[in-house]
Amino acid sequence: MNGFSLAHGVMNSNQTTTHESFWRSRRQVLGCGVLSALLAALAAGCGQTAARTVDKKAAIEVVVTTPITDQVTDSEDFTGRLDGLKTVDVRARVSGFVLSAPFKEGDMVHEGDLLFLIDPLSYKADLNLAAANLKLAKADQNLQEKIANRSRTLIGNGAVAQEDLETSVATAQKSGAQTEAMAATRDRAKLYLDWTRVTAPLSGRISRRLVDPGNLVNADQTILTTIVSDHELYAYFDVNERTYLDLVHPVSPGQSSSLGALNSPVLMQLANETQFVRSGIVNFVDNRVNANTGTIRMRAVFDNADGALRAGLFVRIRLPIGTPYQAVLIPGAALQSDQGRKYVFVVNDKDEVVYRPITPGQEIKTLRVVKQGVAMGDRIIVSGMQRVRQGVQVQVQMQDPPKPPDQPLAKLLGFPQASQAQAAKPTDKVSSAQPDKEARKKPAPTGQPGG
Repeated sequence: MNGFSLAHGVMNSNQTTTHESFWRSRRQVLGCGVLSALLAALAAGCGQTAARTVDKKAAIEVVVTTPITDQVTDSEDFTGRLDGLKTVDVRARVSGFVLSAPFKEGDMVHEGDLLFLIDPLSYKADLNLAAANLKLAKADQNLQEKIANRSRTLIGNGAVAQEDLETSVATAQKSGAQTEAMAATRDRAKLYLDWTRVTAPLSGRISRRLVDPGNLVNADQTILTTIVSDHELYAYFDVNERTYLDLVHPVSPGQSSSLGALNSPVLMQLANETQFVRSGIVNFVDNRVNANTGTIRMRAVFDNADGALRAGLFVRIRLPIGTPYQAVLIPGAALQSDQGRKYVFVVNDKDEVVYRPITPGQEIKTLRVVKQGVAMGDRIIVSGMQRVRQGVQVQVQMQDPPKPPDQPLAKLLGFPQASQAQAAKPTDKVSSAQPDKEARKKPAPTGQPGG
């Protein structure tokens, strides 16, 4: 009995110890869970604070500027090639061996300068022979004229028959014709002798010699060298038919054409130049459009006083279309593109970003013409636009408006360019722009850069 009680007491003691261990472990687990939750909450709070701090720091400082207005001229650019006003292939007029070529290759030559000397000995002999034959013909002509005059005298006394008189007169006339034929042969021989001296037919720049001394040349076949007249040069270029129609028949009512007649101004740029600085005039327009290419050939003439230009150079031609007009210009860095659509970001009076679609025009150096979508007085973002999107509030840093670019076309057309661009002011009137209210209604396109 005592043994049973002892065993039962030991069992109860073991059960009590087991319960206490279980609840002690449970409390430890719960304590660890609560501590983990507190740490996670603290970490999340710190993360949110850090994120808010980063966002606040990123708050988005942008650089803005205002548009300017200036006189601009629409234009189109075309590619072309230079060619000489006159290009002459110098050929030998007589056959023979070349004795000398007394000119410097690639140098300027003047009309009449000696270029090649062909062996003249055979032609001198021909000239001497022709001269001798001419003397014989003149002597015979004198004799026949004396016989004819004597027959005329004797015919009155009946000493000479009428038939003999007529024969003597005809013989004298034949000898006169023979004399003229010999004179022509002498002149031709002299001409051939002169042609042994090949001279420059015009003033210009000579090419290299194609035949060296000692070689045989054939009359009217062998090309000896080439001369190009380069004090002025032609630039040939092809204009598409749409541009040609815009030139001769302006679409806009009241707009004058820049190609009402020939002598229209153009600008030229060489391959190593960054600006169109050389001016010329259009002096030829072809009489038909090439049906295969849809273009019409034009030609402009440019001065080459310094002799730097060469025939065959690749050039770009800028052809003005219409007359200069007042336009709005913005920095090209402000222009953004989204699937072919052009837009800019504008900051309104609440320092909020507004998405503004625009219709851009031509590019003038670092500026861009805006035909529609920008108002005078708009604050346009030129730096930091990659971090903003529609409706975001930004910190604005103002930048001075850009300076007006130098425009040779306006000067070339005889229109004075404004000496100072008109900077946009908040009170200026809108020049082909859309209000901010309308811009806000339009959702920003997909792919638009955001913060």
